[in-house]
Amino acid sequence: MVIHLRDAYQSILSSPLDDDLWQSYIWQGPSPRDVTLWESQGFSHYQGKIRTVLSRGGRIHMHHSDRLTAFDRFIDYVPLKGVILAAISQYWLEESAKIVPTHFIEAHGSRTLVTESLQPIKAEVVVRGYLAGSLARAYAKGEREFCGVHLPDGIPPFGRLPRPIITPTTKAAAFEHDENTTPQKLIGGYVCTEKEWDTLSDMAFKVFALGTKIYAEKGWLLADTKYEFGRTAGGTVKLIDEVHTPDSSRLWNMSTYQERMLKNETPEMLDKENVRRWLLDHGFSGHGDVPKVPRKILIELAQIYLLVAETLIGKPLSVRKIDVCHVNN
Repeated sequence: MVIHLRDAYQSILSSPLDDDLWQSYIWQGPSPRDVTLWESQGFSHYQGKIRTVLSRGGRIHMHHSDRLTAFDRFIDYVPLKGVILAAISQYWLEESAKIVPTHFIEAHGSRTLVTESLQPIKAEVVVRGYLAGSLARAYAKGEREFCGVHLPDGIPPFGRLPRPIITPTTKAAAFEHDENTTPQKLIGGYVCTEKEWDTLSDMAFKVFALGTKIYAEKGWLLADTKYEFGRTAGGTVKLIDEVHTPDSSRLWNMSTYQERMLKNETPEMLDKENVRRWLLDHGFSGHGDVPKVPRKILIELAQIYLLVAETLIGKPLSVRKIDVCHVNN
């Protein structure tokens, strides 16, 4: 049986208080029984914020759950979100492989990507084309030096930067906070060599340019995103993890951007920034109890993610019923 995600969301919206229906479209992640089974099959197991990563025989199986995080905290589950993220990441890893080496091998079911097992380079390479997020907040306080990059005065909130920049962070464990850093600190701290930094930063700019071009063709602005890289046993640096998803990127509507800038309004967003803003409006920025986000907002977020996925792949996204709440290796 195949389920079309658009139909699933319409069904949920028509019965928003039906807990059984809501839960029937969610995979929370592996159960203890799943983990025991996988370990008996020789897999090593790592639990990230969103993905469950299994490793065996030089390959990794990345299972995408329906968890939603913000401010390095678990917020809630969004039905079928993992299916959408897997589809978007598969699209971008395949596109990126045309210009840089990646770890992607194949998709397995609707939630799982199979990749090479590489040694992660423990840094997140954040590429920014616009003044947004933490960069905008620091800029508004008068800061002009960011992760070794100088920005000039006079850039408005959400304004385009003179050129794309990289503001790297350390790579923290799941639900711990990444810290801003500089290329020099990463090299000095033996996270990567100078040659590796030159390689991965060049790759990051190339993939960002590709993402900017393709998203622009769809009518969207890629404001910023983060990349991760790994190295093979022979020392080759490759692009890993998710690429250009609404979880890892800021996407804005191009057609309304200039008009909203002239009115000093925030861009029309196609990412989870709307959930972040809802949380901030309710007094949450990562500390204390997480407020309960209304289901309507969570489904609206899912529909935005689905719009991104279906626009990229060029067809309606569907999932086998067996893959909704289950993953296979």
